[in-house]
Amino acid sequence: MEVFGTNRLGQFEIKNGIANNMLLENGGSLRVEENDFAYNTTVDSGGLLEVMDGGTATGVDKKAGGKLIVSTNALEVSGTNSKGQFSIKDGVSKNYELDDGSGLIVMEDTQAIDTILDEHATMQSLGKDTGTRVQANAVYDLGRSDQNGSITYSSKAISENMVINNGRANVWAGTMVNVSVRGNDGILEVMKPQINYAPAMLVGKVVVSEGASFRTHGAVDTSKADVSLENSVWTIIADITTTNQNTLLNLANLAMSDANVIMMDEPVTCSSVTASAENFITLTTNTLSGNGNFYMRTDMANHQSDQLNVTGQATGDFKIFVTDTGASPAAGDSLTLVTTGGGDAAFTLGNAGGVVDIGTYEYTLLDNGNHSWSLAENRAQITPSTTDVLNMAAAQPLVFDAELDTVRERLGSVKGVSYDTAMWSSAINTRNNVTTDAGAGFEQTLTGLTLGIDSRFSREESSTIRGLFFGYSHSDIGFDHGGKGNVDSYTLGAYAGWEHQNGAYVDGVVKVDRFANTIHGKMSNGATAFGDYNSNGAGAHVESGFRWVDGLWSVRPYLAFTGFTTDGQDYTLSNGMRADVGNTQILRAEAGTAVSYHMDLQNGTTLEPWLKAAVRQEYADSNQVKVNDDGKFNNDVAGTRGVYQAGIRSSFTPTLSGHLSVSYGNGAGVESPWKTQAGVVWTF
Repeated sequence: MEVFGTNRLGQFEIKNGIANNMLLENGGSLRVEENDFAYNTTVDSGGLLEVMDGGTATGVDKKAGGKLIVSTNALEVSGTNSKGQFSIKDGVSKNYELDDGSGLIVMEDTQAIDTILDEHATMQSLGKDTGTRVQANAVYDLGRSDQNGSITYSSKAISENMVINNGRANVWAGTMVNVSVRGNDGILEVMKPQINYAPAMLVGKVVVSEGASFRTHGAVDTSKADVSLENSVWTIIADITTTNQNTLLNLANLAMSDANVIMMDEPVTCSSVTASAENFITLTTNTLSGNGNFYMRTDMANHQSDQLNVTGQATGDFKIFVTDTGASPAAGDSLTLVTTGGGDAAFTLGNAGGVVDIGTYEYTLLDNGNHSWSLAENRAQITPSTTDVLNMAAAQPLVFDAELDTVRERLGSVKGVSYDTAMWSSAINTRNNVTTDAGAGFEQTLTGLTLGIDSRFSREESSTIRGLFFGYSHSDIGFDHGGKGNVDSYTLGAYAGWEHQNGAYVDGVVKVDRFANTIHGKMSNGATAFGDYNSNGAGAHVESGFRWVDGLWSVRPYLAFTGFTTDGQDYTLSNGMRADVGNTQILRAEAGTAVSYHMDLQNGTTLEPWLKAAVRQEYADSNQVKVNDDGKFNNDVAGTRGVYQAGIRSSFTPTLSGHLSVSYGNGAGVESPWKTQAGVVWTF
């Protein structure tokens, strides 16, 4: 085939496998195959020249924006680029600069010397390269090539004295000797061993600095590497495809300066590997020096963890960060995380507050005094997740009580009032600040609405009232140790009252609740512990007293008894914590007095302001919650509590009235800084 013509540089021709004076630009390309020749080719912006095995291209003039892809098995490739002369001949590439997406493939038994990869260039090396510079988001691969979808690995590949500056180098196989990585976009990543190939090796100095990243996957060979981390991150990734086989990584020496070493699982990318197949990492080094952080994982329940083992001297200051978990180990278990052969190195727990959540209790890092450091249980302090479980159990009686108060206020408002049938509603908002000896601590804000209907039946010397009600409330619960919870309550019940004309009375209420509970807890490290469960509750209230009337004044002393219980529930938080909540109960006696004053206004409306004070004695002292297998906690809120209320009732028309009240309560671990109610009544 023959092609003749002219371009803006003059005449060109392609004849008998030889191309002369070609200009490649704006999407133009030329591929030089084995035994083909290209002379005096200009590769301008948008152009592409490919020189494959056995091809020859001389006099190449590569301009900015041009792209050149070359194999070191080409017979000869030479010319100029922005850095001057370059050549590939007899299997050796010298002074070759790649940019603008250009690529170089270094084949087995060939060499590349002083290659520069710039501006998204690529280089794949199966041979040997020396003095390669990878920068400006260029990508280098050692021990692997991908040519038109055909992937080849080579354990004979060698790279020496590489410098990575905001570029990326992937080591698949072979050996990398002396490498420096720097810049926030600088990455050195050593892949897990390929099937039928020896693990990739790092030898000599590995210097990672200026925000660069160093990553190793699985059991790569770093036994002859001196690793220096300066303001950078080394991520050690366990290979979870090797089930129940921990990753062992050895170093010659490790020096750190404001650096981080993170031990983690390989991300799960296939359905045949489950996330529960957690393999741990043991990092062993002859020496350790400097300062920095180690991030480790633990499975205290199975006595496994990542570990740091320094066989020789360790000097400097280091922090150990441990992942929180909700699963508990056996009581009193400890787990060694760090051992050294000597030196003055100090290791402390870097988690917030110097503690880590492991199941029910917090753990600290204990210096064993023999150059080893272990996680040890601190039974004096339960974890935030444990308090979250206790908090939610303690909140349900408070929900029941707040809803009950709307019905009690309705019964109190009809004393001495004559009517046939009434429909009523009452909205409530209350705040409770709670602490218990078991460790619960939270602030609950409840908002709810109760609707009811009742009828009054008169007898010769007395009257009775019978009614039904239903309601809904929502509680926002803020945990003292961080996180939050919600309780949505759906309630219905019945009530009845009897009042003698001499002022004696008896009231009774029965109600049932359905609670929908949601937990968004916070562990000490800030991670979320989520859970939800449903529970049921039932309770009753009986009140008896006497109402004295003296003109417009009335005084009503009373005694009351309240009982409530929930059913037991089991659930598990997202962090693995198991909760077994027993029956949470109220068993309470109350004595109090209400005083009111009735006023008839000239416009026909009435006002009745009132005050009420009561003392409540709570007897339920065995509200037990079991967390994991660490025994039972008792949400004991038994004790004495004072409650003080003020309110006003008003009739707007003969059939429409309203009420408003506020109250304060304190005692037995519960402070209620406010409780407000507002409602209307329609009689007919």
